[in-house]
Amino acid sequence: MRPPRVSRPPAPGWSLPPTTEADGRAPILYVDVDDRTFLETAHRLRQAYELLRAQRDRDACDLIRERHRELVAVVLDVDMPGSVLDGILLTRILRGRVPPQAVPPFARHLPELDIPIVLSTSRAESYADVDMRRYGGDRLIQKPIEIHKLTLTITEWHLQRADPPT
Repeated sequence: MRPPRVSRPPAPGWSLPPTTEADGRAPILYVDVDDRTFLETAHRLRQAYELLRAQRDRDACDLIRERHRELVAVVLDVDMPGSVLDGILLTRILRGRVPPQAVPPFARHLPELDIPIVLSTSRAESYADVDMRRYGGDRLIQKPIEIHKLTLTITEWHLQRADPPT
């Protein structure tokens, strides 16, 4: 049963009630320490995606170990304040581009992800999209994340990997 449609939230901080796996939303891991940015992004994305949030690198590694087979994308804050790893280094680890001896113990033995990794920042003009791809990211997106940009990134990623028609 779908939740009732409302024209405005009934109270500050209100969100849709929890849903079941059967609702069809694809899980995305969203890693960002900033609550305000997360709430803005969650408001935009929750209609289409199940958001799994991690605030720190260690939490992200734990969630990746637990749910990597289900994830359709990972969104990482470039800076990740309060974490040992920033979004760029974690991306490189997830793509297998860091020698094992250079990986912190909590991030060792992570599965290499074959899904889009999107790096997000409020300072997108400070980074080159080509550099993010060189690190293993699939796109750099300005915060707060717009649902159409994330969905386009995920769709393009899958289209690039699709087998050509025979």
